[in-house]
Amino acid sequence: MVANGQRRNVLRLTKKSFGSFVLCVASLFASSPAWAQAASIVGIVEGSATLIRQTTRHTLAEGVALKEQDIIETAPGAFVQIELPGDVLVGIGESTKLMLRPRVGKGLTAPPLYLLQGWLKTSTGGTFGYASPAFELATQAASTVVYTSGTPYEVFVESGAAKLTLRDSAQTVSQLASGDFAQRREGSSPTVARRPAPEFLAKVPRQFRDRLPARGEQFAKRPVAPKALGEIAYTDVAAWLRTEPALRLPLLALWKARPAADPGFRAAAKAELARHPEWEPYADPEGYARRMAEEAERRRAREAARRAAAAAAAAAAQGSSAGSGKP
Repeated sequence: MVANGQRRNVLRLTKKSFGSFVLCVASLFASSPAWAQAASIVGIVEGSATLIRQTTRHTLAEGVALKEQDIIETAPGAFVQIELPGDVLVGIGESTKLMLRPRVGKGLTAPPLYLLQGWLKTSTGGTFGYASPAFELATQAASTVVYTSGTPYEVFVESGAAKLTLRDSAQTVSQLASGDFAQRREGSSPTVARRPAPEFLAKVPRQFRDRLPARGEQFAKRPVAPKALGEIAYTDVAAWLRTEPALRLPLLALWKARPAADPGFRAAAKAELARHPEWEPYADPEGYARRMAEEAERRRAREAARRAAAAAAAAAAQGSSAGSGKP
């Protein structure tokens, strides 16, 4: 059962998170709408990578045109390169979870990418940017390499310039130049150095070390349909359901039918309601209906008590007036 306080807290967090989530995004892309025009294309796939589109898992393949809210996940050792409008090359390293153009509410500007975790390299001659749980990155004619695992992150500007905005209460902003390396380790404060740490360079995916060719034009006239693997299980999307409210709440409309169709999904979602209380009507409909009935009964009882108190007060006032002899 999910308490009312938890549900109200979700709404408060959503308002706060939305404000932070779109503040930088709106400034990033107000003057560069190219990323929102044509389709994005998968140009290179090495190893195992999965595409989650709506409620279905697919095998990601070269030539697949990507859509809003598509999720790409790579296995250990895998690599994917996607090409966005505006000549933006995006390299996706191993063990990475990435969403394209998440929905963030009506009338708000969505970032072209949301990096939940893992490795990302972006290269473009113009302006570009994306969001993650810990930071937002805006680049100008830059090539950047990023690794993040929640709060910790590492950002290396290979060339060009970038603005790193931390998504914390202080909204700390760092202006990064070519060669700069920004980092925040677990439990430590953010730092910026003039060169990347050797341990970071040692673990950068090998595919990130050279610029790979763009191949989107080869697939423009013969798009590839991804091969379906089956419907999503709770474990396939659990990480996305546990992220910030601004990102996860729009996913409810996308996946809310799964608990009714898959008992395993429903049981797992019910067990984790504290992490995403908005799923209660779908993961625990019986408990939700019972709680709604109990709340309605409490409201009726409070209203009845209020009316009784008002009636008693009116009667007392009338008796006092009669006892004083006043007309």
